Amino acid sequence: MENFEIDVNQFPSLTWNFLNINRAHLEFSSEFKSCVSISGAKEIENSALYDSIKTGLGEGFDKKFDSLLQKNGIKTLLFTAESKNQVQKIELFAQENEASVCDIIIHAKENSQASYIFVYKSEPELLNAQLGVRIRVLAQENSHVHICCVNLLGKNAVHFNSVGSNCKDNATIEITELELGGKKTFSGTFNSLEGYRSRFLGRAAYVVKGESFLDMNQVALQTGKSSESRFSVDGVLLEKAKKTWRGTIDFKKGCADSVGDEQEDVLLLSPDVVNKSLPVILCDEEAVEGRHGCSIGKVDMEKLFYMQSRGVDEKTARELLTKAKVSKVSRFIPDESLVEEINSFVEAII
Repeated sequence: MENFEIDVNQFPSLTWNFLNINRAHLEFSSEFKSCVSISGAKEIENSALYDSIKTGLGEGFDKKFDSLLQKNGIKTLLFTAESKNQVQKIELFAQENEASVCDIIIHAKENSQASYIFVYKSEPELLNAQLGVRIRVLAQENSHVHICCVNLLGKNAVHFNSVGSNCKDNATIEITELELGGKKTFSGTFNSLEGYRSRFLGRAAYVVKGESFLDMNQVALQTGKSSESRFSVDGVLLEKAKKTWRGTIDFKKGCADSVGDEQEDVLLLSPDVVNKSLPVILCDEEAVEGRHGCSIGKVDMEKLFYMQSRGVDEKTARELLTKAKVSKVSRFIPDESLVEEINSFVEAII
């Protein structure tokens, strides 16, 4: 395969280069194939209405991805949300020795409410399987869009997931993300809160084991007055896993009376893991309230002793703590059968 290589998940405010946290480097085949033809979606050409929506992997990625979509003859899929309580589940599959991609736009009309569940899958032992997805959301006035992204890929897969949203007045974008599979995973979300009282509610969980690598970037750009961003991340690292998380709340001039909160909680279950966490608040506006933090640690020995005193051995205790991290997030997914599938997947990998 001929690859394209590009830096992604660029940190908005650069720090020391020797930390190797400012950006990640994505290598992916440039010979794309379309994942699937999805029921209820309309094929469109890119338009100016949606091209302005930035996504989490970065502007450079978006430009390169657009050119490769055109080169490979892959259309963008448009979903339109117009009513209340819409729920749609989309399963996308990676194939051996192929690079499968999907480019999706969700246009939420005024006063609409919809949930879109994206599940990424492959056979456990597939080689050279690559799956890439870009999701852009335009949330118009008083709409509420819930995006669920669930990574259940095999242990050898390379995966990227780039999400971007633009929220108008009183609109809400909600993102639930579970990163549980894959050998190399690149995840980015960029949420532009430009409307009055616009909101971003995000939650994510991950389990990274073996020699797998996860790179995450979450940005809330708040320009609208009285806007709100709240996102939390819970994760577990095992064996020789590597993970980087960047979280940024960016208060721009004019977003008076806005609030933002970002938190990460990481459980380290091996002395050989590598964890990098960078929660940051950028501020050009005085009348705002922001909070950020990160908790990184091993298993609490008091909790472990308590569980052992109740007949739970150390291995089982670690498994229970891992499952609890995932369940904290998976319970927000509006699909009970998928939640059961997630639980089974976690049991298999730990």
